Amino acid sequence: MHPKQLEGVMVEFLKGNIDCLVCTMIIESGIDIPNVNTIIVNNADSFGLSDLHQLRGRVGRFDRPAYAYFMVRDKDLLEGDAKKRLLAIQEYSQLGAGFNIAMEDLEIRGAGNLLGIEQHGFIAAVGFDLYCRLLKEAVSGFQKAGVLNA
Repeated sequence: MHPKQLEGVMVEFLKGNIDCLVCTMIIESGIDIPNVNTIIVNNADSFGLSDLHQLRGRVGRFDRPAYAYFMVRDKDLLEGDAKKRLLAIQEYSQLGAGFNIAMEDLEIRGAGNLLGIEQHGFIAAVGFDLYCRLLKEAVSGFQKAGVLNA
């Protein structure tokens, strides 16, 4: 949609003149509409765990019950990571579950490659030596806080 047209639709939705909004993942981007209490995510098995958590967070931002429905083609055919993601989003539904979701996501996807050429981030900007020292300092801080075991 053209940005002006999109803005017009959103204004009408906010005013309550539109009851149902069909949209793409754009809704994940921190849109706060307190009167929205239901979200239906189609093909939820194709989304990442953090995406599902963000989408679910778009509802329930007011004082009434909220519902998030994650639709899949056939739940009996789900396997691997998709099934783990959906089980995690179902299990961690309480307020403040973000940390649990992040830990599940880490468990499912793995920690990644901190020092390899595949790594995205600041290693080229700060240099390998400084990056390693910063990484060592961060790991040490986590160990002292009891968040990470040696």
